[in-house]
Amino acid sequence: MDRNKRHNTRIDAGFEAYVTVGDVVTPVSTRNLSLKGALLEGCGDCLAGTACELHLPLSPGIRIVVSGEIVRAMGEFAAMSFKEMDELSFTFLHRLVTLNAERPEEVDEELLRVFEKL
Repeated sequence: MDRNKRHNTRIDAGFEAYVTVGDVVTPVSTRNLSLKGALLEGCGDCLAGTACELHLPLSPGIRIVVSGEIVRAMGEFAAMSFKEMDELSFTFLHRLVTLNAERPEEVDEELLRVFEKL
């Protein structure tokens, strides 16, 4: 997708993580990350339409855990759309994206637009 059509700030992020689909755990690496989703590398067995959970360890005992769905699968890459996360995971994800964004102020502006629609 053209970067200009995206509504969420994405950061280039090569974090080691893993995806769980049912009982299957697959180690992956994030290629990019936003508040709404991630592009995952190493997810060759992931199929579009599959419910999954992303676990992104930040440090011992601290991790972001997000439930979602694989929306596109392209060879070793899969695009995941985030559907649900707990408050602590959202706080860590928001901070991670904000700290690594080229324009950090836009991340909060995106959130305000979401709340305006509610």
